[in-house]
Amino acid sequence: MTKEDLPKLTKKQLRDKVIKYLKNFGSTKEEKKKIHTKFNNICEKTGQYNVPDQLFQKRTHRKNRVLISWKTVKKNKLTLQQLETFSGGVAVEFVNEDYFQTDDDPQSLFNVLKGRLGSDEIVSSIITIRNEDGSSSSQISRNAFEKLKIELPDYENHLIKRKKPDVKSSGIGNDKWEGYIYYSIKGGQQDTMLSHSKKPFPQLFNPACEFADADICLDIDLVLVYFAMFSIDKNMNESDKKEYDALLNNIKYELKNSEYDNGNLLDYCNNHPCLLLEKGKLFDPIQVEEIKILDFSIDNKKNSSNLDFTHDEAVNKEKYYFDTKKKCILTPSRPNNIFWSRHLSNMMQQNFSLDEYFKREEEIVRKRREKLDIK
Repeated sequence: MTKEDLPKLTKKQLRDKVIKYLKNFGSTKEEKKKIHTKFNNICEKTGQYNVPDQLFQKRTHRKNRVLISWKTVKKNKLTLQQLETFSGGVAVEFVNEDYFQTDDDPQSLFNVLKGRLGSDEIVSSIITIRNEDGSSSSQISRNAFEKLKIELPDYENHLIKRKKPDVKSSGIGNDKWEGYIYYSIKGGQQDTMLSHSKKPFPQLFNPACEFADADICLDIDLVLVYFAMFSIDKNMNESDKKEYDALLNNIKYELKNSEYDNGNLLDYCNNHPCLLLEKGKLFDPIQVEEIKILDFSIDNKKNSSNLDFTHDEAVNKEKYYFDTKKKCILTPSRPNNIFWSRHLSNMMQQNFSLDEYFKREEEIVRKRREKLDIK
């Protein structure tokens, strides 16, 4: 298969064409609309994860401005140059005690970021005082707030805000906002303290774990629509089969030529458990249930059969990689870390990778059979 054998489509044109093709398998107008929305929103919207309500962009494109904690940057040993590949802009968040640490090296990333509080550069930083571990206790935040008031007595003059609060500006770039302080202290018997209690809220950031630049987003879309092509019943007439094969070959070509440090995306897809359980069909690898094209029209998150954008390596492992071939940051939402699964399966998988989950499941079955003396 060579490019000359295929229609001359850009990645974006191919992505749009395949989504339009997939939606036509809906039986009703409503089903067609829901299928289209499912695929179209893969990269058009993000989840909130750990971004505070007042700072969250409210489900905008993956390539937009993001928030990442200093702890995550440090854990992943990210450099300033690597952070600069968050093309929509990134704010590194010093949470609670983070800002009050010290580093004797004036050139360290920590000190560089401390010097970029509220800056317009592609890598900026902010200070937040808030609960970050899910605990109901607010004591850590309250202690950090007291330190903040001592070190920055004019803190109220530096609250995060949009430069043009009444204008819905682009979600890209750190030049659209100013200030660098946010606090939300709740819990215990003491008073609640909020830096942003009145609307309109700044709503500036997406979570970094959901980020992908424009080109990576197209790869994400193509991986997931490639999987979806195997949810279609192949019992079709010759003309329809020809159209199906032509589209599938187009996607294969693009995936084959999308090279990452750990290989090309076509190999990733073809070696994924969701396509290996039964040849030519798409399966939920957790519950070992076939996924049909009409399943993509389910749009109720409370429905256990709803199809989720699922990560192999869990988001809360907070692992970020710098890909030398793509020359950019790869977050948990990277094209070689995703697949479709039912909502119930996503909950069952929890924080395990697929391999970890399979091994755990086998061990549980072994123990049960042993305890119940099942041969």
